[in-house]
Amino acid sequence: MKKSFQTEMDDTQQAVSQIVCLCTTIALHQEFGVGKTRLDRITDRIHELEDQNTEVIMTPDANGRPSKARAEAIRESWLAGYVTSDYRIPMLRAPRGRKEQQYQIAGNKAARIAWQIYAKAVIDILHYGPERLERLRKESHANYEQLNQWAHEDGLDVAMEKLRRCAADAMQAPDLEVTDIDGSKDAAEVDKEFRKQRLNFIKRVRAQTLGRIGATAQPVNVLADQSMQDKIQLVMQQVSQQSFERRRTH
Repeated sequence: MKKSFQTEMDDTQQAVSQIVCLCTTIALHQEFGVGKTRLDRITDRIHELEDQNTEVIMTPDANGRPSKARAEAIRESWLAGYVTSDYRIPMLRAPRGRKEQQYQIAGNKAARIAWQIYAKAVIDILHYGPERLERLRKESHANYEQLNQWAHEDGLDVAMEKLRRCAADAMQAPDLEVTDIDGSKDAAEVDKEFRKQRLNFIKRVRAQTLGRIGATAQPVNVLADQSMQDKIQLVMQQVSQQSFERRRTH
């Protein structure tokens, strides 16, 4: 069955989020010598930050919508004085047509969020300063470019298998599984988590609405179809932070 455009967009964001995390872990392991123990601590911190960020988003704003702007402001404050939040996915070619442009915009948004959360975890666990964080960002981006090159030269399946093998070796986990780049492997799990988050958000909106009705004596239609069809985007999916070794050119 053909996926809807929104599903494809969600898959794109999920895949980009995962790849940014993987590529950043690669840089820490290969360029900074960070081993499994500290990488595991960073992973745990990332999960905590994801939960905190999702909690902010799932708190309805004054209009009964997800508080995405407030969450972005908080993430931005994490990196203030340390490193830029900018992280754009590398492209082998310019997007063609409106649809590809939308994919690129969605991918860049997901990459930015993934980098903000990962960088904050590195600040908290490794206490990196501006110089090392900027170097980490650049090395992570170079790893993403390498993955794209593998996919261009050998095909996506081969590129993802290279990713899996190198990640398994780096993390000492021979049975490691990496989510398919289109998100299909975890589609059921992602949908289950989305439904859970959506239900929790609706409950919060209803509670907020009841409070307003008590104060204004006028109902507020915050559960309008248009509002709820604007999917509540999960900031990051729970992904394993693994690494792969970038091919070098000298």
